[in-house]
Amino acid sequence: MNESILLLVAANVLVLALLMLVLVFSRLHWVLRLLLVLMVSGSYWVAYQGWDRSQGWPSTNAVPEKFLLHGAVIEEPDQEKGVTGTIFIWLTDLSTYKPAEQPRAFVMPYTKQLHAAAQEALRQMRNGELQLGTVLPDMAAKQIDGGFAGEVPTLIEFSNLPKQTLPEK
Repeated sequence: MNESILLLVAANVLVLALLMLVLVFSRLHWVLRLLLVLMVSGSYWVAYQGWDRSQGWPSTNAVPEKFLLHGAVIEEPDQEKGVTGTIFIWLTDLSTYKPAEQPRAFVMPYTKQLHAAAQEALRQMRNGELQLGTVLPDMAAKQIDGGFAGEVPTLIEFSNLPKQTLPEK
């Protein structure tokens, strides 16, 4: 079990125990007791929102501008089952010009253009070419019809990672 999960559970149990002590042994007005219960319930909701990061759920945040692609899973839309389709991408952020410590999973809405680009990048990876991903500016993405009402699809371009040249001796 992850240490961060154990720490989160221990903190929640401690807050719950302190709340029970206050509710049982204090002479606070019932309104204050209700506010305490609501505040603790709200803190559990905030902790739950951060729970997905410790569990490894894919992020719905914006994809970094430059990244190293590690893998992708494409779930195509299926109207019979009511599935809208998603694309999961595992990547390492390179936008800060230094590699991130660990890869991160991102989930993106399905578009045919992103599907084609991700499949081609995966094919290139199977051939031994590392893939560099670049998020194109919003103007280029707006020209693509992604089929999402009010949502601008993200256009990602994949290319082979340039070969590194060693310095001369």
